[in-house]
Amino acid sequence: MKTLYVTDLDGTLLHSDASLSEYETAKIKQFYEKGVLFTVATARSMITGGQLLKNVPLSAPAVLMNGVFIYDFTDNRVIKYCKIKNAPYKNTLDIFKKHSLHPNVFSFDGEKLSIWCSDIDTPAMQWFFETRKKMLDGRFYKIESLYELPENQNPVYFNFFAPKEMLLPAVEELENTQGVNFAFYPDSYTDGWLIEIFADTASKANAVNFLKEYANADETVAFGDNLNDIPMLRTADRAVAVNNAAPQVKAVADIIIGENNGDSVVKFIADENGIEI
Repeated sequence: MKTLYVTDLDGTLLHSDASLSEYETAKIKQFYEKGVLFTVATARSMITGGQLLKNVPLSAPAVLMNGVFIYDFTDNRVIKYCKIKNAPYKNTLDIFKKHSLHPNVFSFDGEKLSIWCSDIDTPAMQWFFETRKKMLDGRFYKIESLYELPENQNPVYFNFFAPKEMLLPAVEELENTQGVNFAFYPDSYTDGWLIEIFADTASKANAVNFLKEYANADETVAFGDNLNDIPMLRTADRAVAVNNAAPQVKAVADIIIGENNGDSVVKFIADENGIEI
């Protein structure tokens, strides 16, 4: 049986300091050499995801930004991406504006990713601006209005970091907004919550189903820890939660393994494929 293993990064494969251990790096290289189908599904982009994965080969394309992009790190190319259509994009901006929130908007011009904002509302958003501006070689722009992006920029994703209570009114309205999906969950690296909004055709679940066919796999095994992983776990043939996962994630898992800091994902895959742990 040809199995495709798909793991979340933060809180699942990565250690709590957002790193891969030397042991994990060595095992992932073994997976590649032995033909084990292994990849990641993450909220991270090709920039931050690429930096983390630069020393490991993936044997299948990666799922990035919660399913917005299917990306081949071997050839550095976008296989597929989901654009937010004009009406849902403006409706989403209207919701943020109504609640005096200023989100980040990610756009794609066919080659490169850029980020846009009109203001910065929270310390976490300031941190995100400063760190991502460096990573994107300056392609994080502050502009007067997000309603008018440059013509060649296709909006693909929104995000906002804030205390949960600050975001709840917007979340309630987004639940009834056509043309978009969203993920809302505790952020792994700040004290607040993160909301991510993308086209209704984009999700980790849809992306995993696409990759199953793309890789001609017989089954999928998905690993996760946070609320945004639940759709992926539900669609996988086998769902695996790390022991540090949120209770809601454990509730939908078929299998619970050790914690992320114990290299548990790669140990599980190695054991299933007869690779020495």
